[in-house]
Amino acid sequence: MIVQKNISLKKYTTIYIGGQSGNIYFPESIEDVSSLKSTLIDSRTIIIGKGSNIAFSDAGYKHDLISLNKFKKSSISVINKNTISVSSGISCARLAKLCYRKSIPGFEFLHGIPGTIGGALAMNAGSFNQSIWDCVKSVTIINKKGNIEIISSKNIKSSYRFVDKKNVLLFLEVLLNIDKKKNFDKKLLLKYTKHRNNTQPIGKWSSGCIFKNPSKKISASSLIDSLNISERKIGGIYISMKHCNYFINDGSGTCSDLIALINHVSKLVKKKYNIVLHKEICIYRGSHE
Repeated sequence: MIVQKNISLKKYTTIYIGGQSGNIYFPESIEDVSSLKSTLIDSRTIIIGKGSNIAFSDAGYKHDLISLNKFKKSSISVINKNTISVSSGISCARLAKLCYRKSIPGFEFLHGIPGTIGGALAMNAGSFNQSIWDCVKSVTIINKKGNIEIISSKNIKSSYRFVDKKNVLLFLEVLLNIDKKKNFDKKLLLKYTKHRNNTQPIGKWSSGCIFKNPSKKISASSLIDSLNISERKIGGIYISMKHCNYFINDGSGTCSDLIALINHVSKLVKKKYNIVLHKEICIYRGSHE
């Protein structure tokens, strides 16, 4: 197992901000993960995959991190006509593409989500009115005691961008249900891809959506758009003109810039609509802050 220390956390986030790291562990097997039991049960330890939806303080994060980027148990297997097994280190896009090649319907919505399956499970990621926990049959986890356990989806509560992880330290694998009622539409993934390319700032340093939608009927982007502040910039972080719930790093942005812009937008929305926007992005600070 590789262990690194005092390296820039920028390259471990899709928004490309963050200071220096503490220890970063790169487990390559279940045995490696098991050997990190004491690290896993430390509440300050952070698990990272592709680094979307997260940002680190400019002062860095001095506690332990575990990266699944080198985890070798990264596989997708179509068990039968009803079930797919996917390890947590697999990217959402890779799963969507495999299902497309095999004409399996129901997973096209994952294609444009920039993170891993493990990250998607942790926050109930989704798009186009679908979320990953709508498809989950069971998950294999490392529990709070540091042991491997298989849990039915019926025993884990989930809702919009929320998963009750009170007994979960790490998602290792998931069994996904194939919806036999859905018919495979070859054009659907291409339609979703085209829509994303037209409406989202693909290829920019971004964490994805900054805020959760206040409700099913009200989107955070519609509220921000109504403020007429597209491309508002603080430091090196600015609001995307293509999708105003995406904040972009021009390469010089800092975590302080990001927080300032988040607070600025939140205050404007609260003042105009009396609606409190809640962050979708997780911002991690060291113990000294």
